[in-house]
Amino acid sequence: MSIILQKTQIAAKAESVEGTAETLAAADAFLAFTGGDPDPSIEMNERNPFRGTLSSLSSLPGKRSGKFPVQVELAGSGVVGTAPAWSKLMKACAFGETVNNGVSVVYAPASATIPSLTLAAYMDGTIHKLWGARGNVKLALEVGKPGLLKFDFQGADFSHIDGALLVNPTYTAIVGPAFLGATFTLDGVAFWVEKVEFDIGNTLSLRTDPNSVSGNKSCLITARKGKITLDPEMVLASTKDIWTMWKDGTTGALSAVLGTTAGNIVTIAVPRFQLTDAKFGNRSGYRTTSLTALMAMNYGDDEISITLT
Repeated sequence: MSIILQKTQIAAKAESVEGTAETLAAADAFLAFTGGDPDPSIEMNERNPFRGTLSSLSSLPGKRSGKFPVQVELAGSGVVGTAPAWSKLMKACAFGETVNNGVSVVYAPASATIPSLTLAAYMDGTIHKLWGARGNVKLALEVGKPGLLKFDFQGADFSHIDGALLVNPTYTAIVGPAFLGATFTLDGVAFWVEKVEFDIGNTLSLRTDPNSVSGNKSCLITARKGKITLDPEMVLASTKDIWTMWKDGTTGALSAVLGTTAGNIVTIAVPRFQLTDAKFGNRSGYRTTSLTALMAMNYGDDEISITLT
């Protein structure tokens, strides 16, 4: 039989015991786009003792781990104050969730109580599963398109078996708002950009454990350094003096609001960005400025927020 690429389902569930694979069901599935294929890894230990031949001995399989990229639309649940399906993915990327019933759901960075995740790709007759996983996330905006949350998970072990697709998973009918008619400002000034990316910048580290059959207990998030990359149209210094901001190390605020329908309005806020690089560019013959900025903290765990209303 042929395994059809389109006939793929993605599911994930927070682990009740860190590093122990969860049993997944249709209720754990969510709409996802390809961010690349799952990438299992096994350390193969070469055995090369002295011997009377140039031929190779078989290697000894060692520690196992894996990576699991996945992308989802940046969309609300459709109900104000109700978390979206991608909530569990954000939590495993060191984001805390605050649900204000009937008002909003807010995601902001966290430095403790970060759950691990079991993920699986159901691929038209086979199931590839990864567990003990945590990850990094990038939020990408491009004019005319819905926002994307690009997740890259790393986990402690994997399995690959034959198995059927999940039966009748329920997917959201809410489509993420396009980056159109948005309110986008840098330091209080409206800027015309084509693309913006917020990289949360989590450092992922496998937690070694000889008691585990894979040699790894789970993946930990051990540091975070968020950055923003964007390409605004160049403006006069009298409008906003980007170059002096960079030279002086001045910080400013960034804000982006997408959507107008209750339950599907997304507000992204960076209270303190600091420019770390600026370069000249062009877009179809007019000048732009390619900027890179650090997302700096105020008091900690507050360098970015994503609010759904």
